Amino acid sequence: MNSLQLGLIAVGVLIVAVLALVYGWETWRAGRAASAAKAEPPAPSERCQNAGDRRDDPPLGAHANPSAEQRVEPVIDPTVSSPAATVAVTDETTAAPERIRNTPERPAAHSGMAGSASAEPALEAVAPSTAASPPPPAAARPARVVSELPFDQRLHVHASVVSADGMPFDAGPIVLAAGRARAWVRLFRQSPLDEFDPESTASVQQVVLALPLASRAGPLTQSDIDTWQFSVADATRQMDGEVHFFGFEDAASRAVELDQFLAAVDITPHIYLVKEDPAGWAGTRLRSTLEANGFRLQSDGRFAYHEVETDQVIFHAVDGYERPFTPERLRTESIKALRFVLQPVNLREPLARFDVYRQTLRALAKLLDGTLWMSDDTRVDDAVFAALREDVKRAMEALAQAGIEPGSDTARSLFA
Repeated sequence: MNSLQLGLIAVGVLIVAVLALVYGWETWRAGRAASAAKAEPPAPSERCQNAGDRRDDPPLGAHANPSAEQRVEPVIDPTVSSPAATVAVTDETTAAPERIRNTPERPAAHSGMAGSASAEPALEAVAPSTAASPPPPAAARPARVVSELPFDQRLHVHASVVSADGMPFDAGPIVLAAGRARAWVRLFRQSPLDEFDPESTASVQQVVLALPLASRAGPLTQSDIDTWQFSVADATRQMDGEVHFFGFEDAASRAVELDQFLAAVDITPHIYLVKEDPAGWAGTRLRSTLEANGFRLQSDGRFAYHEVETDQVIFHAVDGYERPFTPERLRTESIKALRFVLQPVNLREPLARFDVYRQTLRALAKLLDGTLWMSDDTRVDDAVFAALREDVKRAMEALAQAGIEPGSDTARSLFA
């Protein structure tokens, strides 16, 4: 071991010794200060000053009651309330009858087609003593099932049918007696209303029937309404049930108003495709061309155009002379004209579907060497298509502003 190593060891020992001395001195000094603090309590003024500086300590006099030092947990108990809460509830209960007497009743809303908002009651005057203290929070109410009717009450009269003894019953005879009214059922008392399906619905707890006030067949008359009401009531009596009718007040006048509106917005383009050659198209060629462009022959004798993305039926092609297409006829006969019918009110995004309608008819006119005509012998060109599109746009906007979305279940029932 050389002199350098001995020197380094000596320096290390010296540093450790100095640190030990400093640590021991600091420990001794801290212990002495703590002993002095225990031996001499602070003066009352110092205690008050220190207590005021410490925000976490209780205020002066809080330790007079030993039980106040214990933590009091909040208790949610409607039978236990503080004096302040009792006073507030007493004041609120006393003032409640007077406020109820001074509050005007809410008038009933008009049930016309466009619908008008009911007038709101005037705000009640609050006494100065009541306004000075905020009202206590309202007591929690038990949750209840809220079910909205799945149809527009402005546009329908409806009925609710239940059994007298509260037991399930067969909804089929009642729905059959309701005619063209749409039906919804409640399978259990608290379950939502589902659309009636005769194939899957055996017994129900409630039936709700909704009859449109108008359709393409015209408005309901008072005689129609009375007949429908009698049929539903008679079917209900036969199953020993109870029926309640709604919306029959001024229903006949509302039906006339609704029919006028539906007639104004029912824009249904009819465009004919006519073969320039008087001989017409061979049925086999016509069918192959239509099927290659998205059409399918239906059992009712119409060719239905199916949208590529959704496979939804957009419009139909029928014989220009209103004769149904059959496989036998298409094999043996020639067709001289086709009529293409689009119903925008039954389609969602009607303008986009009109554009598909226009493009398809242009393509077929080229493929089949035909000419497009309107029913008034007007030849269809770009200007005519643009005018038709504008008519459809205005009609669909008016329908949406009335709260009837094109393509919705409500629209389909009204324009059936």
